[in-house]
Amino acid sequence: MEMNDSGGNWHSITDALDVIGISRGTLYDRIRKGELKSKKEGKNRFVWIDTSTEIFNNTYGNSYKNTNGSQSNIVKELRDQVSYWKNQVEQKEEIIEQKDKDLREQSMRHDATIFRILEQNQNLLEVKRATPFWQFWK
Repeated sequence: MEMNDSGGNWHSITDALDVIGISRGTLYDRIRKGELKSKKEGKNRFVWIDTSTEIFNNTYGNSYKNTNGSQSNIVKELRDQVSYWKNQVEQKEEIIEQKDKDLREQSMRHDATIFRILEQNQNLLEVKRATPFWQFWK
């Protein structure tokens, strides 16, 4: 992807976009204006990025030079996000466990209530069978 030369590097269009931090249209505009050198090898176009020039430093600032710094910031941000989402998952798992426990207890209470109702109905039926039906209304 890169071809080393003194004072800078040849970058593919995609790499140059990442290094410089501009849009594809802006990159091609700067090539047309002569602000950036480019060459074509086969189907691939390469852009010369000279990090020692004043144009590069003024236009692109420290984005090229501080690649490691920005990468460490990105890594830190990603770690923070992973930590945040890990905490969120743990909290949701605790909530789910509690809801599951509550649901099991509610189900047990429901089953006990139904069992008592069935038992009472059974007792009533046995009482009704023990007395003749004409004496039931007395």
